[in-house]
Amino acid sequence: MIARKYRNVGRMILIGILCFLCETRTFAQGLIQGAQVWSLNTLKGPIDQAGRWDYYLEVQPRIDLEDQERTRILLRPAVIFNLDADQSLWAGVLDLRDAEFDHQEFRTWEQYQRNDKIEGVILLNRTRFEERIKSGESNIGLRLRHMLRAQIPFSEHKNWSVVVFDEIFLGLNQNASQAVQGFDQNRLFGGFRVDLRPDTRLEFGYMNQITGNRMNHIPFISAGKVISR
Repeated sequence: MIARKYRNVGRMILIGILCFLCETRTFAQGLIQGAQVWSLNTLKGPIDQAGRWDYYLEVQPRIDLEDQERTRILLRPAVIFNLDADQSLWAGVLDLRDAEFDHQEFRTWEQYQRNDKIEGVILLNRTRFEERIKSGESNIGLRLRHMLRAQIPFSEHKNWSVVVFDEIFLGLNQNASQAVQGFDQNRLFGGFRVDLRPDTRLEFGYMNQITGNRMNHIPFISAGKVISR
């Protein structure tokens, strides 16, 4: 019964992705098509023994296959306050650099994250608020982003899961640091997760990013490690 529910949920999500891609096919004809490769590498560990505070480190290279000037490296550290087992508050900074490792943007950011488990499906809701400062600018750009993510384990191989998420970005003002007010971009991902060990996981798949007048097609791979208390 549970396996059947997993399969049904998986089919619904897959149908949703296919419908989205079909709907955007006509829209995409008016967009510049791009190709990038993204790698997300994370480390999370405890600060205290009580389980209230954690640290988080992220390194994210983004390689543009057509224009080297759009290649980026993101460094994103943060501290996490765990409200309970399912909810947490995050605060961090981001340093964004180009392919030559020259500084391009600095951000501070705050985040609320909630995890739920419904009939074996792990749902994540993440709301992040960013304050952005482009290199050489003094104006602060404000951006809000929200992600909804589902992780559906295979019934036969529980260390494997299907992963899908959608994240929308909204600009809250417009200046030199935040070019667009209103819809900024959308990222849709579909792929797989394998838990190599209880503290190590690997995710890989396809991401579709719509931003401005571009649609980027992105092979996406993510590796993460959690250090236990």
